[in-house]
Amino acid sequence: MALRVGRLLRFAETASVSNRLLLTLASPGECIALKKPIDSLTVPGTEGTFTMTNNHSLIVSQLKAGVITVTDGAEKKDYFVSDGFVFFNHPTDGSGCCTAEVSAVELVPTSALDKDRAAQVLSEVLAAPKDTEWDRARSQLGAALCNQVIKAAE
Repeated sequence: MALRVGRLLRFAETASVSNRLLLTLASPGECIALKKPIDSLTVPGTEGTFTMTNNHSLIVSQLKAGVITVTDGAEKKDYFVSDGFVFFNHPTDGSGCCTAEVSAVELVPTSALDKDRAAQVLSEVLAAPKDTEWDRARSQLGAALCNQVIKAAE
C-alpha cells in the first residue's frame, strides 16, 4: 500500500510543476524576490537588453544601468538597476523550473525614482570642477548614471 501511495505522490508532484522561471532579485541592502515564479525577465546587459524565459540557454551577464522588467502573466513590474550581474541556471531538482538570479549594486522600483531630483543631481555633477582625472571620471560616470535614472523615471 505504501508503494502505491508513494507512486501517486510522485505523479502528483510532477503534475504540479508549473515549468516557470524562478527569480531571485537582490541587492546588498535587500532581497526583493526569492525564487519567485515568473514568466519572463528583461535585463539591460552590457551588450544590449535581452529577455529570459524558462529553458533559456545558460548565461552569466554583466548588467549596466537601466530597467529590469519582471513579467508575471499580465502583470509587469519595473526596477531600476545601477549595475550588477544576472546568472541563469537550469533546474537541478527535476522541477523543470530554471533559476534567474539578479545580483545588483542598487535596485529600486522605478516608481520610487524622482526625475526632478535626478535632473538636479545631473546639473550639479556637470557643474562640478574637472581639474583632475578623478574629477573627470566621476563627472562622466555620474552623468551617465543620472541620465539612466531620468530615462527610467519617465
